[in-house]
Amino acid sequence: MKISDVTVGNYRSIGRQTRFDLADLTTLVGPNNEGKSNLLRSVALGLRVIDAWGSLPDEATRTGELTGRQVMMVYESYRPRRRPDRHRDVNYEWVTDFPLHKQSASSPKPTVIRIRFKLSENEMIAFKEATGLYNNGDLPIELRFGRTRTSLQVVKPGKGAAGYSKKAPAIARFVSERIDYVMVPAMRTMEQAISLLNELASIRLAELARTEDYQEALRKVNELRADVVEGVQSDLKLTISSYLPGVESVELEQRDVRSSQSINRVTIDDGSATSLEQKGDGIKSLFSLALIQHLARERASGAESNLVLLVDEPEAHLHSRAVHDLLTLFTKIAREQQVVLATHNPIFVNREKVSANVLVRGNTASAARSVKDIREVLGVELHDNLNSAEVVIITEGLTDAAILPVALSFLSVSDATDIAAGRIVFKAATGSGKIARLIQQERSTACRILVVLDGDKAGSMEAERLHDEGIIDRKSIFVLRDAGRIQSEIEDLLNPEVYLDSLAETFGRTFKENQFKNPRKKWSENFTAAASVLGVSGGEADNLTTAKRTISDAVKHVTEQPFKDSSLPVLEALGEAVWGKGATD
Repeated sequence: MKISDVTVGNYRSIGRQTRFDLADLTTLVGPNNEGKSNLLRSVALGLRVIDAWGSLPDEATRTGELTGRQVMMVYESYRPRRRPDRHRDVNYEWVTDFPLHKQSASSPKPTVIRIRFKLSENEMIAFKEATGLYNNGDLPIELRFGRTRTSLQVVKPGKGAAGYSKKAPAIARFVSERIDYVMVPAMRTMEQAISLLNELASIRLAELARTEDYQEALRKVNELRADVVEGVQSDLKLTISSYLPGVESVELEQRDVRSSQSINRVTIDDGSATSLEQKGDGIKSLFSLALIQHLARERASGAESNLVLLVDEPEAHLHSRAVHDLLTLFTKIAREQQVVLATHNPIFVNREKVSANVLVRGNTASAARSVKDIREVLGVELHDNLNSAEVVIITEGLTDAAILPVALSFLSVSDATDIAAGRIVFKAATGSGKIARLIQQERSTACRILVVLDGDKAGSMEAERLHDEGIIDRKSIFVLRDAGRIQSEIEDLLNPEVYLDSLAETFGRTFKENQFKNPRKKWSENFTAAASVLGVSGGEADNLTTAKRTISDAVKHVTEQPFKDSSLPVLEALGEAVWGKGATD
């Protein structure tokens, strides 16, 4: 189960209703004080109330509305096994959370938070078993908050609406069992770190508490403690009865030993063993965010529920390197769980899906339609040669960066126009090991980033590393392969007649087409073998560099399509990857 979209109205600075979609990784972007944090908080509030609603007594939620003192039942400790967390447990108070400028109205409209959930096929089946209702995978739950009222309704149109209204508590329970959240504020304090630690500890302790050894040990400890308490009770009864003769007994209620299983102190040795409380804000922030990753894994592996991470200003207190590392972390988590960030840092822009960046301006939200929109709202200023860039294609070498624009230009008139206009920019990392660093540098431009690698062993290994380490998603990594070859380089995609004359002019030797046909070798290896047979003097590495530069110069001057027919499918796929569906919608 995942959240597909959220609608918010009359909540803090959010006046008129605003709607925004949630992807696997969603970024609420915009300047400070424009409503990003309030939108993020509204998601946490909605999930918290849905979670609580399913745990309330049926007689309280029968009408779908709580009034008066009943409202406080939502925000009390409705789950004794979980420690309260003032950062996670978002409350609603009308005097502070309803827009101040509307509070004087004679009949103010309520705060509205609507969260739409998407169910998988298996969840639709489970929904029918849990509620007796059919569902098409769309489940919108609407919460309304007034001065003294809170209501929850399932907003399903049509004939089945009445059934959904009656089963709202069961539906809320169904949702809360399958989706959880962590709210991480911009100020990541010691208190929040300890709270996250105890949340993590409670998951592990819950598993331990189910074991027979633990249950037996717990019974023994509680028996020993009960004997001590009984003695205290007897002594107190004798003492107190001299003052109050009518007292027949004194009973002391002891807390279960499990209630004291909490963590109160953390010491970190990073060269100097110091309490986390005495560390700097940056260390506290990173510590909390590291706990989030661990907590996400624990919850995902220990239950069938999905976790939504809501992080406000992830860049707060962090230096630039840590910010890049944090994006890597969020990219990894988003493969399994939903992540929602509120930020004004272009590093966190979702480049895989432009519309997953929600522009927040004037306390309203709208999906970004282009990179230009994102730059405008963030105030990103670029050098002239990048002002119009929307896609940066990073290649391993300089020749790749020179040949690929020709390939795309011959494939499509629109691609040729975009390249000429600077919307598509090619940059060479000059080595696969430098690609990660170049990706980090280019993230500040808010461009979509695509990595193109050779179809050889080194390129394949680099593709896996970039994905596994969360540096860039697999969808944005493209490996060039020529059909029928075990390993390929970009030169393997070219018709040899395009460059044979140029090689002859450069090296004074006559190279032949059949010298580059061995399918078990990539182009560099075939060239080196041919140069050796033809008696070309000089070092192999220098000759190879010269040959590749010669070919890239030759390609720039061709007037007809220079690529093999067997390589066109992979090049066409590259064109689709540059301006494909996943990049823009």
